Amino acid sequence: MKKRFMSTLLTVTVMASALTACVPKAVNETAAPAATKAAEAGETQAAFEVNKEGLPIVNQPITYEIAASTQKNKNFKELEFFQKLETDTNVIVNWNMSSDDGWNEKKSLLFASNTLPDAFYGQDILKDVDIIKYASQGMLIPLNDLIDEYAPNLKAILDANPQYRKQITAPDGNIYSLPTINELNPTTHDKLFINKTWLDNLGLQVPETREELETVLQAFKDGDPNGNGNTNDEIPFSFRMSSSDPYNRQQGIQSLFGTFGQLDDIYHFVINDGDVVYTPMTEPYKEAISWFHSLYEKGLVDKEAFTHDFNVYVAKIQDPNKIVGMFLGWSGNATAAANKDDYAAMAPLINTNGERIWRTVDAKIISKGSFAITSKAEHPEVLMRWIDQSYDPESSLEICQGLLGYVLEKTGEGRYHQMQLPEGVTLDTAIHDYSPGNDGTFAVMQPIIDKLDLNANLTERKELDAFYAPYNVPADEMYPNVFFTGDEIEEIGVLQTDIDSYVAQKYAGWIVEGGVEDEWDSFQKKLQDMNVERYIQIYKDAYARYSAE
Repeated sequence: MKKRFMSTLLTVTVMASALTACVPKAVNETAAPAATKAAEAGETQAAFEVNKEGLPIVNQPITYEIAASTQKNKNFKELEFFQKLETDTNVIVNWNMSSDDGWNEKKSLLFASNTLPDAFYGQDILKDVDIIKYASQGMLIPLNDLIDEYAPNLKAILDANPQYRKQITAPDGNIYSLPTINELNPTTHDKLFINKTWLDNLGLQVPETREELETVLQAFKDGDPNGNGNTNDEIPFSFRMSSSDPYNRQQGIQSLFGTFGQLDDIYHFVINDGDVVYTPMTEPYKEAISWFHSLYEKGLVDKEAFTHDFNVYVAKIQDPNKIVGMFLGWSGNATAAANKDDYAAMAPLINTNGERIWRTVDAKIISKGSFAITSKAEHPEVLMRWIDQSYDPESSLEICQGLLGYVLEKTGEGRYHQMQLPEGVTLDTAIHDYSPGNDGTFAVMQPIIDKLDLNANLTERKELDAFYAPYNVPADEMYPNVFFTGDEIEEIGVLQTDIDSYVAQKYAGWIVEGGVEDEWDSFQKKLQDMNVERYIQIYKDAYARYSAE
């Protein structure tokens, strides 16, 4: 998951001239000279017009440069989705493409040299901190009025879902970037799976308490549950808390902290009775760490839990020798693969308050920085109408789930279902062959999801969400996707690096080596010395602003 820092933005006031006084870009080399000759001859040029409804957007073709980065796609110019969009809209896009690996450096150069494209496109093409910084410098323009006047699809989404508008609106009241929204995304990201086959082999039930879990994990370790005669090849419990991916939401143990009455999160901020709590300063956090160490010390936890990468982690779970008894992940189908029938989703353990609780993840907005228009763009209203086509319900579905006629098929009853793909072609490949897929900007909302026949993975995702729904804490008990001011971003940048590093070091060290009880007081003092109170106050201030809106 990526960091979500926003700040107070200066109001940009140059838009009126951009909307009325600029001449559209030439589609070919003769257009501009012709216009110049007409002006020199004293001829009156026709006013530039944008069709507010229907297609094309403009009657005469207009060209824009849009920067995009991609991990899986070829050049967007070659994708049928954009080729059709160009034909339908009369808006020609020259794509300035970059690979994900080189994008950050290129982005910095574009802004530093002020050689801006007309717009930026794609999930997380701009980080929140980029948007704040460059909007305050006037390089990115506010989009509020353009949305209201030229983006009926997006406006309808934001009007019907004020929480989304709230999340993409900066503290100064302006929207500077547009989101990617996917309501197919589950509310529960980390799911706990236990090897039901092993339980059956050992005559055990699914554990419901800490004590029962310890008994089960010990049996997994000692009882040869995979039946191969080797009592040393089983891993009772595996998860992944790699320092190379510190913001992993799916394979980490944050939800299991709820066994002690208080959940954890990747940034260690949660909401308790309306107050912002930094979990590493609380007793439930200490108790949870101590318990995890006891499991580790007994050999019930994967020794590589803090070092293995995703591929190694999944390989263990998919090992044909069936060596993992319990794991955390996004999906049983995706993670366990060939061994998926052995695993069942497991409910949270009954905690010290007699409850079962699990984390809720507010991640329907995948990216807040998926489309932004720069101050260079002439007639930004054209770009707003152009991107609004991607917020059309069916177009959004095509971007996210695959192009109609190639990946998806629409029935006479108005439903959508996945077509039979050619042998050897994966769904992910098929989607990205024709549309931007996960690199795109879209909003897949519940009304069109209700018309989609879910494939196996989406069906499992829905079922797992339903399984954990009774245990998910209310969303307002998890720290929300807030904006930070520019000053706050600067302070967080200074404080967070050292504090996060120190907390992560102790987190792993205490689970592996122990010592949390003996070192707790010195740990708290060190946090105080690192100005943790100011760090917490920044999060409290941002939360107060967010809650007051």
